[in-house]
Amino acid sequence: MSIIVAVKKRGKTVVAADTLYLTGSHKNYSDELVGRSKVRKVGSSVVGVTGWSIYLNIFDHFVEKQRIPALKNELVVFDFFLRFWRDLRERYTLVKDLRDNADCPFGDLDSSFLVVNRYGMFDVHGNMTVFQHRDFCAIGSGAPYAYGALHALYDDINSPKELAQRAVEAAIRFDDGCGGDTEFFPVK
Repeated sequence: MSIIVAVKKRGKTVVAADTLYLTGSHKNYSDELVGRSKVRKVGSSVVGVTGWSIYLNIFDHFVEKQRIPALKNELVVFDFFLRFWRDLRERYTLVKDLRDNADCPFGDLDSSFLVVNRYGMFDVHGNMTVFQHRDFCAIGSGAPYAYGALHALYDDINSPKELAQRAVEAAIRFDDGCGGDTEFFPVK
């Protein structure tokens, strides 16, 4: 339940995210929480995390103990998240065995990640598939609405920040798992 968007245009890249956190039926917003954001700096990358709120805690704990490589292509990003997957199974006993999904032969992270840096925009799906995107990317429950907005507006709006904002606003408007304000993270 989230929306995180990355937009690249005219040599600039911006990541934007909503600020709503759902824990069951309880809503929290980042302005009510200390130091909470769905997007964080990881090495030389900006990483967005969607899915269960506890994934933010688990991911931060994992990253704190890692040497972060330059996440410069799909293979390196895949390898990094494969290490994360192994750690989930070995060190975080609060996570159910994610290999037992009868609908899919692969394990499921039950979360999605967006990695953005000077090398590109990479989304990591729950089943560990990694794709690199050229112009824009969206993850989270509001992604279909954000993609629609980005597709419709990309050629008409030159500012990547405005494009990202409009995409997040569309997701907030139409997806009940998205809400709050929009946070922006420029990528250098």
